[in-house]
Amino acid sequence: MNFLYAAIAGLISSTAFEPVSFWPSAFIGLMIWYFLLIKLNLRNRVYISYIFGLGVLLPVQQWTGIYVGNLPWLILCFAQATFFIFPAYLVGKKKKFNQLVFALSFVVVELLLRTVPFTGFGWSRLSFTQLDGPLQFLYSGGGVVLVAFFIALISSVKSVFNLIVIFLIIGGLSLLPRIEITKEKSSVALVQGGVVNLGLDFNSKPKEVFLRHLKQTSTSVKASQVDLVIWPENAVDIDVNTNAEVKNLISNQSAFLMTPLLVGGITRSGADLFNRSYLFDPEITQVYSKRYLTPFGEYLPVRTVASKVSNYANQITDFKAGVDDTKFKIKDATFQTLICYELINDIFRDQISENFLVIQTNNATFGNTAQLDQQFNIARVRAMETGRYIAYVSTTGTTAFIDNRGKVIDKLTKFKPATLFGEVTHVEKRTYTQIYGKFLEYLAGAGLLAIIFYRRWGRNW
Repeated sequence: MNFLYAAIAGLISSTAFEPVSFWPSAFIGLMIWYFLLIKLNLRNRVYISYIFGLGVLLPVQQWTGIYVGNLPWLILCFAQATFFIFPAYLVGKKKKFNQLVFALSFVVVELLLRTVPFTGFGWSRLSFTQLDGPLQFLYSGGGVVLVAFFIALISSVKSVFNLIVIFLIIGGLSLLPRIEITKEKSSVALVQGGVVNLGLDFNSKPKEVFLRHLKQTSTSVKASQVDLVIWPENAVDIDVNTNAEVKNLISNQSAFLMTPLLVGGITRSGADLFNRSYLFDPEITQVYSKRYLTPFGEYLPVRTVASKVSNYANQITDFKAGVDDTKFKIKDATFQTLICYELINDIFRDQISENFLVIQTNNATFGNTAQLDQQFNIARVRAMETGRYIAYVSTTGTTAFIDNRGKVIDKLTKFKPATLFGEVTHVEKRTYTQIYGKFLEYLAGAGLLAIIFYRRWGRNW
């Protein structure tokens, strides 16, 4: 029965993510897992922890196999579920500081999810699910790591007194000053041009995606109407470095509108393939190359093995990662862009220092799955962590404006070509999360080592 309880607990926690998005589920599932850990022997703790991990990962990441088959999805989930075993070795019957150890070790679980292997796949961190819950203000004070710690700490409470102490600490953290915003704003147009075919062949017909975005822009945006027009990732499906016609059409559009135009496209530079953002004003003035590539999507870490697992492996051409961040400039404002998968990288979050943030993504590859809304919620979390307004633009949705508290200002309907007009308020300085958040995982590790040391030798003091 304990194995069944563990599976149910994992499934409950998975409903904290889209498409259900019921934030209390994270606490309920973790609570069941914790109380199983403190009553079982080591072998059974390992088993139930692995089963709990599968219960979380399998439903949340189901979309990863939507077009490439179930085997890659299953391999990913069964491999990542091993990370959930870590607390099983530290939490158990009559062990001291179980509650604190559970919270600290859960931080380590999420660290493993986002870093191991091949730069990790931290998509299913439960700390991304609390953007509408009472812990949401912690995102600006310590980020997803601090949220992960308190989710696990609250879930393992055994007394009313402990719960009161925890909430007093949380209440104190809520008094940390928020980042200040300025009175300056930039007007932006987000172009969601759409695609004809969802899936891996969304751009099978040359120029089709590009022409859809060009048409949507020319029919909806007027000259000097906004300070910036943004197209999503992969909106330009023809290499602007080799196709002069496409490059001139974009440049002419920017000149006609008298407005900078930020576009996403795949281009070659010599023998290397890059996923890039180009700022036309009206010629190309700045370029950003995606730095955090998607394993098994934009490069294959173990191509020989992957090609045997999935027939789709041979369709993937390895991209080269960019090196430098780019501070884009328009009029009196500066902004940075993250391209799709870069959104889940905590390090890139900490580097955001310009007036506002742009996120360009192409969700057409994953059709009408939970991936679209899961990624959008991660963007809302990043808005809170960085204190930045976000212009979020997708080929198919959800295209939206997000304020610096993670609230959705306005958004477009999915899968329908449209243009969203809005304003992003300028922000200066950085949040506590951006300054100190990177140290919290080290503190969690140090705390665990101290407790392990005390358990082993403390009785002799």
